Amino acid sequence: MKKISSQISAALIILFLVGFIILLVITDQLLKKNLQDQIVEDLKIQCVLIDNLLPQDTDSIQLAVSRLSKMVDARITVIDPSGDVLGESDEHHKLADLDNHLNRDEVQEALRNIDGFGFSIRYSQTVKEDLVYTAYKSDRQRFIRLAKQQRFVDSVVWKVRWLLFASAFGAIAIVLIMVPRVSRSLTRPLTDIITAAEDIKGGNYDREILVSEDNEIGELGKILNSMSAKLKGDIIQLNQLQEIRKDFVANASHELRTPISSIRGFVETLLDGAYHDEEVSRKFLERTLSNVIRLENIVNDMLDLSKLEVRDKGLSLRYFDVGEHVRPILSDFEERANKKGLDLKFESSLPADYKLFADPYQFEKAMTNLIENAVKYTENGYVKVSVQKVNEEVAVTVEDTGHGVRQEDITRIFERFYRVDKGRSRQQGGSGLGLSIVKHVMEIHNGSVRVESEINKGSRFILTFPTM
Repeated sequence: MKKISSQISAALIILFLVGFIILLVITDQLLKKNLQDQIVEDLKIQCVLIDNLLPQDTDSIQLAVSRLSKMVDARITVIDPSGDVLGESDEHHKLADLDNHLNRDEVQEALRNIDGFGFSIRYSQTVKEDLVYTAYKSDRQRFIRLAKQQRFVDSVVWKVRWLLFASAFGAIAIVLIMVPRVSRSLTRPLTDIITAAEDIKGGNYDREILVSEDNEIGELGKILNSMSAKLKGDIIQLNQLQEIRKDFVANASHELRTPISSIRGFVETLLDGAYHDEEVSRKFLERTLSNVIRLENIVNDMLDLSKLEVRDKGLSLRYFDVGEHVRPILSDFEERANKKGLDLKFESSLPADYKLFADPYQFEKAMTNLIENAVKYTENGYVKVSVQKVNEEVAVTVEDTGHGVRQEDITRIFERFYRVDKGRSRQQGGSGLGLSIVKHVMEIHNGSVRVESEINKGSRFILTFPTM
């Protein structure tokens, strides 16, 4: 009969080798991809910089390309919108001999992508190795393409491979020495642990392992208890996320279905003969346009919210004057405010030379949503934006004398598609995502947003930005 220590040793070594192979493959792929992504991101930045440095005059591009190529240590190709090469830094290629580049993978991707960037990795017959190509569709009616060797990527990947191989051999040596000694003490308490683990595997996450040994087995029992509790929590959280997802899909479908149904009704009425009446046709077309604009607003807000949720803190942070960014937004709403007789105000207690450190674009997006809501739901009185420094933070407050928000609604108004007054909100053309966008803007700034409100007295939305 085989000893259990030998069986455990053999099983662990086999499992370790299988796991090591899987780890090696995954590490290879992830590491290589991450390094290639980093090269692409660097090349994107260089494409924009080179585009700004290159002259607009096509006759001067070739000389400039040759000079800039040495500075960035990359091959540079300048391509016009039709695909003809305007400049090429590689001395092995003459402009007259180069074919049309419009169908290059990276150029086609740059044409498709909203941000104007595209990339590809392929083998170069000139340098006999893989190159990373990155193309940028410039506003100056040209493409800037950079190509760089990925020797650095292969070098790092091989170093990691050798490190993993060395670690694997060391681990196998330890296993061969320690497993036979430990296995004898594992046999008895392991039975209880296996039984408990089977219960947990079957879904009994309340099953607790009784720990009596003050050794590794006892620690294993504690870990399994902790894992069981964590798994139970994760499942609860997953169920909650699934419910949120279901609510989002249901709410989004409902929000989109209403204007789509209206548009269909108007069009069907017109097709049934109402288009012969010019007044009726115009009224229906105006309503159709209003619903199309509402659909556009919903889709745009959903896209903005999606971008905010997936971004990795890659904000364009800089110092800027708050007043210079708030006053133009207030001016945009002057006409609507004047029709209601509302007074738009801006006050700041910050020093005249004080600058807020944040992303101006995201800041304006949050302020636009809050000011638009304030003007929309205030019938008389004023809408005021005030800025002050509180301890080590900057507080930007949007205050109105509008309808106010009930206390039971305050905890939910930042949820996607949640409406305090559903009928009124839809009539006013809101997407139901504005406050969700505000919340996510503050989260990616490591800030916060809170609400103070009284019915028929107004609301105050306070955005708190950390200072640097």
